[in-house]
Amino acid sequence: IQHMPEKAGLMNLAPGLVSTGGAGALDAGAQEEELQDIGGYFGLSRGRVSTLGLLTAPREQFEATARLLRISLMEPRLPAITLERRKRFLANNRRADREKAESIASEALSLIIAGKHPIAATIGYSPASTIANVSVADVDAWRKAILARSNLMVVSAGPLNREAAADLVDRTFGDLPAQDGDREGIALTLPPGLDKTIVIEMPVAQSAIVVGGPLDWRSGGPEGTARNIAMSVLGGGNRSRLFIAVREKLGAAYGANAGFSPLLGSRGAFSMNAAVSNDKVATALAAMRAEYEAFRTKGVMPEEIEPIKRRIINSLPDSMRKAGSAANTIRTSILNGQPFDAPDLFNGWVENQSAASINRLIEERLPTKLTSIIVTPSAEGLGAAGLTVDCVIKSLDELPSCLEP
Repeated sequence: IQHMPEKAGLMNLAPGLVSTGGAGALDAGAQEEELQDIGGYFGLSRGRVSTLGLLTAPREQFEATARLLRISLMEPRLPAITLERRKRFLANNRRADREKAESIASEALSLIIAGKHPIAATIGYSPASTIANVSVADVDAWRKAILARSNLMVVSAGPLNREAAADLVDRTFGDLPAQDGDREGIALTLPPGLDKTIVIEMPVAQSAIVVGGPLDWRSGGPEGTARNIAMSVLGGGNRSRLFIAVREKLGAAYGANAGFSPLLGSRGAFSMNAAVSNDKVATALAAMRAEYEAFRTKGVMPEEIEPIKRRIINSLPDSMRKAGSAANTIRTSILNGQPFDAPDLFNGWVENQSAASINRLIEERLPTKLTSIIVTPSAEGLGAAGLTVDCVIKSLDELPSCLEP
C-alpha cells in the first residue's frame, strides 16, 4: 500500500469489503443473517501498519463462526456495488472532517511530519481520487498479497484450551498462501522540527490549536509506559498541566490535551490540542507553549506520577477480564514488539517508573521545535495580540506553500 499512494483508500476499503461483502454461496445479507442466528461476529479493519481482525462467538458457535471467516478470506464475493457504497461513505466522512477545525489542524501537523513519504496519502485521502480509483481488482490483489500464513499473528482468549484453539486456527487459516507478497516498505525518516506558526482561515465557530512536532518514542514496554505517564501529566485529563493552564487559568477552552499519533511504528507526531474561543487564540497558544517548555526542561514530579501509576495498574484487570479485550491487549503488545506475556510484566513496568527515568526520556525524545497550527475565522488581530504568524492559508491544499524555504 505504501507504494500505491494514488490508491491510498485501499488501506481502508479492502479489509471491510473482504469481511462483509459476502462469501461462497452467501451474499452479504445472508452472511450477516447467519452470523446473527449463531450469535457470532467477525470483521477486518485498517491498522496503521497491520490489518486487524476480530472474531467473537459463544463457545458452542465459535467453530461455525470461524468457518464463515475462512470462507470470507478464501472465497470473498467482493461485490462492486458494496465497494461503491463504502467508497461514498469514506469520501463523505472525509469531507465532513474537512469541515472540522480540530481535524484540519491535526491533519496539517501529520502531513508536515509525513512529508513526501507515501504514507502521507493515507492521512487525509487527498486528492479524492485516492478513494475513487480503488477497484474490485485492487481489493482482490490486496487480499492475495497481504493475507498469508507467514505474517499471520493470532491471539485466542476464552474457554478454548491451547490444543483446540491451535486446531481451529489451522483449519481457519491453513489454506491461506504460505508467503505474503513482496511489500518492502519505505522507512519514515522524521524531519527536523519546524518552528513556524501557520494559520488556516475558515468560517468556524471556535478556533482550533494544534501544537507539535515529530516524535520517535515506542509504544510498548517500559518506554511506552513512561510515555503514557508523561502524556498524562502534560495533557491527560482535568488535572493535567495543559487543562489547568488553558481551561482553569484562562477559561479559554473546554479543555486541552496532549498525546502521540503514530504514523509508522514508533515514529509519529507529538501534539497538544485545544479548541478555544476566537478572541483567546494568542493567549491560549502562549500558555500551551509555556507549559510545554517547562515540561520539556524540568520534566515531571514524583507527586504527579504516583496517582497516574496507581490508576494505570488498577485498569489492567478490567482490560483482561473479558475475552475480546484480553485478546486485543495481548495482540497490541505483540505488535508493539513485546512478548506475548507482556500483560504479566505490565505492573512491574509501571512500578519501576520514576520521575527521573521518565524525565530522561522526555529530555531525549521530545522535539525542541514546535509547529503551531491555528484554524480560525481570521488571522487579523493575532499580530496585535503578540503572536507572530509565518503563513496564512485558506485550506490544506495550500499547506505546501507554507513549507517552502
